[in-house]
Amino acid sequence: MNSRKIVLVQGAWGSSASWTPVAQRLRAIGHQVFVPSLTGIGERRHLFNGAINLDTHIADVCGMIEAEGLDGFDLVGHSSGGMVITDVADRYAARIRSLVYLDAFVPEDGQSVFDLSGPDIVLSTLTAAGENGGYAVPPPVRSYSRIPDDLKHYTTMRSAQPLATMVQKIRLTGAHRSIARKLYVAAGIDQSAAFAATYARIKSDPAWETTQVESGHMMQLEMPDEICRIIDGFIC
Repeated sequence: MNSRKIVLVQGAWGSSASWTPVAQRLRAIGHQVFVPSLTGIGERRHLFNGAINLDTHIADVCGMIEAEGLDGFDLVGHSSGGMVITDVADRYAARIRSLVYLDAFVPEDGQSVFDLSGPDIVLSTLTAAGENGGYAVPPPVRSYSRIPDDLKHYTTMRSAQPLATMVQKIRLTGAHRSIARKLYVAAGIDQSAAFAATYARIKSDPAWETTQVESGHMMQLEMPDEICRIIDGFIC
């Protein structure tokens, strides 16, 4: 088996520890795995402030890439982590082997999470933020019944998401399009309308590979063995 360098980027509200079960499995089969933490959420929620935006989280990942001197790596993003990895891919296209999106946003230049979410989700998000001081969106009520009991503790570090990460529009040069290998993994259970629209768009694009798994949105915790198998199979 070829050992690869893999960067895993989390989505909104959670901790980078949501990747731990998948990261452990990938490392056990020989890969080098890097999991950056994002400022103001999860294990870094003590750093929350109203100035945190999408650029902040992009800088978190870029800083880790530079600190580790990564080259020839594979980049994986979950949920709103798709926004982050798209910008990172635009900056580091020449150093990235492949992109994997797990039930994630795939933005075009000038789009935000709100642009990709639909009016109903935007309205409910703004309402929740307004009830939380206007700067952050509290975690949504979500069922974790499909997550194995011994992995549920990885959901305990949920925290409010800085609103500006959802409002800020991404700016892309288009360099990320030069990365030929791209995979989109969609949730097959209780799929959000926002991600269903993204999946439908990507599935019709011949530049992408796609697959769907019988999992809810938190697939890296609901079925870590399968997600490890999919990532390993695609990047190798």
